Amino acid sequence: MTDNNFKWRCVFTTDNVLEAHIVQGLLYQAKIETRINGEPLVGAIGEIPAEQAKLSLLVYDIKVPAAQKILLNYSQKQPSSDWRCNHCTEINGPAFQSCWQCGTNNDQSE
Repeated sequence: MTDNNFKWRCVFTTDNVLEAHIVQGLLYQAKIETRINGEPLVGAIGEIPAEQAKLSLLVYDIKVPAAQKILLNYSQKQPSSDWRCNHCTEINGPAFQSCWQCGTNNDQSE
């Protein structure tokens, strides 16, 4: 093994703190050590451009292939667009599996 195996490498970026921690949790379950860079900058959005406040999830270089496999599975399960609730007709973002207004499950996600 070389020292390069233990250098941190970015495997995921987002501007959503919750998503960064969800992905970090998925990698933690697989016993992959992670770091999140940029979290303190999220509170400065408005003072600095939003693109400069991106969060980066880092793993050791040696763990990149395992992390990428988990991230591919994660991204395939994420809905890609807004959806309308069949019960109350509220428009919900792709991150919602249930309607935020009435709590009805998204029939389109299955």
